[in-house]
Amino acid sequence: MDKRVYLLVGPYTLKGGVNIHITRLSNLLETNYIFKFINESSKKAHRFNVFDLRTYNLFTYFRFILASHIVHIHSSFWWLRALHIISAKLFRRRIIVTIHSLSNLQTDFSIKATKYFLKFVDKTILVSSEIAKTISVENSVILNAFIPPEINSENNLPEAIIRVLEANKNKKIIVSNASDLAIHKGEDLYGLDLLIDVAKKIKNDGQNYIIIFVLASLSKNKKLLNNYLEKVKNEGLQKTISIFVSPISFVKLILESDLVVRATNTDGDALSVREAIYLRKPVIASNVVERPEKAILFSSRSSDSLYTKINYALNELQFVENIIVSGEDFKSLYVDIVENNF
Repeated sequence: MDKRVYLLVGPYTLKGGVNIHITRLSNLLETNYIFKFINESSKKAHRFNVFDLRTYNLFTYFRFILASHIVHIHSSFWWLRALHIISAKLFRRRIIVTIHSLSNLQTDFSIKATKYFLKFVDKTILVSSEIAKTISVENSVILNAFIPPEINSENNLPEAIIRVLEANKNKKIIVSNASDLAIHKGEDLYGLDLLIDVAKKIKNDGQNYIIIFVLASLSKNKKLLNNYLEKVKNEGLQKTISIFVSPISFVKLILESDLVVRATNTDGDALSVREAIYLRKPVIASNVVERPEKAILFSSRSSDSLYTKINYALNELQFVENIIVSGEDFKSLYVDIVENNF
């Protein structure tokens, strides 16, 4: 029997949690389906069978949908999600939608529109119970977005980061990341400003820590980054915090770390938090959304609270190792969802 064609639609080239989820999902199920991709990101996808939606070539767009059996939508914006649902419904394709975050569902209209169009979907995956409270629809399932990484297939860390790690072998390594610098409700979404404040506290207290913060890309807010770098320089924090702009394997960096920090002021089911727990590393996260049980929470936008929890995690915490779950367990979950009522 020929394999069915599974079309994944979303920010395929935008480095971040959704991009990683799409990539890992296709790798996880590659023996079951033939995967095709529609990329919504502004960064062009120069790969075979990846169509860039921003070419605005409707003929190619509909050809991809027509050639598929399953259309799995990971769009962040409700109107893009609606477009894909209508198109897939028009061609009578099986439709699966994953809602990764509420960050672009901040108005009553966007929420009502999302719930309306989800009525025409075969299965909706909500990555957290918090999202489910807002987007309550029939035929939905709560399933976090984490899929285990294949460590051996992850890219090696760049030389610049390896040099920092080598130079700080005697220090506790704290790591954090962001897909891009972003402002949410007038504040730094990923909390880089908080980590710079924490770096100042680390220096003043003579703590043997260093923070490594990695931006996967920098398509906007370049002035903000320059301001941060200037502050680091002026405060003499170069030995306490290092900031990189590089699309690295954050999994590989987590493995080299002593602690992972997720300091966002809004969130979905953050991949880095679950990866840290999976890789048996302590993780501190802001209390803006429901977090996995083993995450250590700090008061959002409070550098004092974050610093207190960092000291606790690095000096007092006895981290209980979790049981590693195999990729096959995750595979069976997704196969059940995809094949249900197919």
